[in-house]
Amino acid sequence: MFDQKKTTKILVVDDDHNMINLIKFYLIKENVEIVPCNSGIEALGILENQTFDLILIDMLMPKMDGRTLLKRMLEEFKIKIPVIVVTAHGPTDNLMQLIENGAYDILQKPFTTNRLKLTLQNALKHKILSEAFEDLHISTNKESLS
Repeated sequence: MFDQKKTTKILVVDDDHNMINLIKFYLIKENVEIVPCNSGIEALGILENQTFDLILIDMLMPKMDGRTLLKRMLEEFKIKIPVIVVTAHGPTDNLMQLIENGAYDILQKPFTTNRLKLTLQNALKHKILSEAFEDLHISTNKESLS
C-alpha cells in the first residue's frame, strides 16, 4: 500500500493513548514510522526539529484543540504537508471549515483499517503531486528567466 522503498513518517497528535495504539496497530504491516504525541504544544515542539510526510491530529484535546493546532502549524511552520483531522463528531460546517483553512481531510471515528489506509494513501498521493507540481513550476520559472 505505502511505498516500500521509503518509510512514511507520520506525526499522530492525540491525547488518547488507545487511539494512537489503534493507529499503530492498523498500520503495523505498512512501511510507516509513527511519531506519537499527546498534545498540541508537544506537537509544535516536535515540528521544530523533525519533518513528516503526514500529520494526524485529534480535534478535541485539552489546552489546545485540533483547530488551534492546525492554525499554528500553518502560520508558524508554514507546513505544506497533508494534515488530517480525526474527530468523533459527524460532518458539520465547523469541520468543513477546517478543510477550507488548510486541513487535507477529516477522518471520522470510529474508522476502519481500510478507511485509515485509504485516507493516508490519498493524502500521500496529493503530497507527491503537489511537490512535483512545485518542482515543475520552479524549473519552468528558472527556464523563463534564462
